[in-house]
Amino acid sequence: MDPALDALLKSQPALWRGRDRYTDDNSIPTGFASLDNALPTRGWCIGGVTEILSSQQAIGEVSLLLPALSQVTKDNQWAAFINPPYVPYAPALSNAGIRLDRLLIIDSKNDTNTLWAAEQVLRAGLFASVVAWVDRTSAQKQRRLQLAAETGKTWATVYRPLRDACEHSPVAARLQADIIDSQLALTLIKVRGGREQTIIIDPAEFDDSQGVEWPVPESVVNL
Repeated sequence: MDPALDALLKSQPALWRGRDRYTDDNSIPTGFASLDNALPTRGWCIGGVTEILSSQQAIGEVSLLLPALSQVTKDNQWAAFINPPYVPYAPALSNAGIRLDRLLIIDSKNDTNTLWAAEQVLRAGLFASVVAWVDRTSAQKQRRLQLAAETGKTWATVYRPLRDACEHSPVAARLQADIIDSQLALTLIKVRGGREQTIIIDPAEFDDSQGVEWPVPESVVNL
């Protein structure tokens, strides 16, 4: 490729190429070796949105973020939860190493407020991590979040229902979370510079990060 064109493309954060590779400077380690090895950034993307889609909650999808959130808050940086489906259990977060005095929880009540709040917090550039839960959104709204994350150079995570996996979403990465044989399976549906594949997270890895045994819901195990 022409060097001038290559430089131009790299200067535009809104543009990306499927074969782009990223360095560790663009990410924060997830805390799970198998997942880090599968992601081109070798961790959660900084300056981009990662969607995590699942058919149900409380299968370990939030536990995936705890090691990185712990590192963020220990580095004296801020993290935000926007519209979590349940009241976050402070002792469990603290036990996972997260500094509660560096965690802001926003009760936004509905998707419209959640998406608005997430965009504002991301653009501000004051938070190292922003985690939001939405039931309904759109490609246009996800695009706004992606651009806001790039502007604020923030690691952003959005939890969405699995039914939305077939919808287009212009974000940096999309992961599908499932339970297979009592283990959390992550399918990389879309990732910049990467390929589709499935990663299995050993429950013992959650135990290490949280200090307690990973609680797999009985209803899931019996499926």
